[in-house]
Amino acid sequence: MNPQTITHSLRHTSPALFLGGVALLAMSCATLLLPLMDVRLFQGVSVWLKPWKFQVSTGVYLLSLALFMVWLPKSALQTRSARYVVWVALTNGLFEVAYVTWQGALGQGSHFNVATSFHSMMYTLMGIGAVLLTSASIVLAILIARTQAYALPAALKLSIVLGLIITFVLGTGFGGYLSGQQNGHWVGTAATDAGGLPVVTWSRSGGDLRVAHFFGIHAMHFIPLFAFALHRLRVSQAPARVAVWVFSALFCALCFWTFLQALRGQPFWA
Repeated sequence: MNPQTITHSLRHTSPALFLGGVALLAMSCATLLLPLMDVRLFQGVSVWLKPWKFQVSTGVYLLSLALFMVWLPKSALQTRSARYVVWVALTNGLFEVAYVTWQGALGQGSHFNVATSFHSMMYTLMGIGAVLLTSASIVLAILIARTQAYALPAALKLSIVLGLIITFVLGTGFGGYLSGQQNGHWVGTAATDAGGLPVVTWSRSGGDLRVAHFFGIHAMHFIPLFAFALHRLRVSQAPARVAVWVFSALFCALCFWTFLQALRGQPFWA
């Protein structure tokens, strides 16, 4: 499908996810310009960097869910599971972005901020919201797996199902461990994002637990992209399915390796 066809399909399949995702990406474009006028820093980087990253990542997540729903038959789109995916992902995604952006505007932290009873409550609600947000991926994975009439080749369907499952299991698992750390996401290094890798700001002087969380959350993108590459190379379905399973296993191994690397206080990329 060309971009115009994809856009039409997204709008037709799930207008709510499409509009939510596009709105967040549009907001991210505006947020990207704010550091030019607001030079305040938080933990060594612009106060607007985290809001921008959450706007982009959540917008992409919502649009990705909508994209994976394009090939579901109309009957599946009208099920309770499909409605859960749309509204749970949308409401919790918008909540997370709204709070992170508000705290960024105040020059304060959103994550690990338990300085007051209000901030402690909001951090707890963020944790619950994050689990609900990623739960949309596992519900969609089950819905797609059970749908015989899913209009994609078997290897591509398998890659989407596995990617969504791994996103929920590893993304939520690493995120839960990360949120329970009193010293934030740094291990064996100063609590600052200054000097980190561009854009992601992962520490280059010590361990950073965000790395494993990032790869876990984006399994839903990396694995289908691998399967799509096989499809473009015209690899037949049987070996393509085997390749998807192998790639998924290796991807999980990469996630755990980056997690153990961070626990040892070693940077992902120095």
